[in-house]
Amino acid sequence: MKDFVKCKACNYIMEKDKLKDVCPACGVPKKIFEDYKYNISPKRYFIMMELDLHPIMLHFPQAISVFIPFFIILSVILDASMGIKLLHGAEVMAYLFPLTVAAAFLTGLFDAKNRFKKLSPPALKTKIILGLILFAVSLAIPGLVFFMEIKEAAMYISALSVICIALQIVLARIGIRLMFAYLPG
Repeated sequence: MKDFVKCKACNYIMEKDKLKDVCPACGVPKKIFEDYKYNISPKRYFIMMELDLHPIMLHFPQAISVFIPFFIILSVILDASMGIKLLHGAEVMAYLFPLTVAAAFLTGLFDAKNRFKKLSPPALKTKIILGLILFAVSLAIPGLVFFMEIKEAAMYISALSVICIALQIVLARIGIRLMFAYLPG
């Protein structure tokens, strides 16, 4: 496994050979760093720290849940031909949204299982429940698009998107606290 160092001032962890004159996070001098060792196997280190599957997958549903209502609002403001294109874009995103939520949820389970070896700690249970609620709400959005014209469902879709954004914010706040937590071994 690689050699790591940790900034004593801000707890930033990085590869030892990439450390320059100052901490890239807080700017304190290099001499403040101390050696750091992850107490996990190289395989778990690779899965949790190198692949970044879950953090990458999170950004897709976050972006889509913001762009759906944004496109709907713009479709009302802009001229008719551009408005129609924006509504079609929102419709496509509505169908993709639950797929991206499912991908983020599954990679989150995979990451949590690697970090904690089980899915029963309280913070993980909360994230799983909120993730399932997010998935259910995300399924309602393409359901509305399928059964109604997007123009008619625009207010409902926008409201559901705001609920999804709120759920994602709560999930992210829990996830940030868990980002560097893991069981040794």
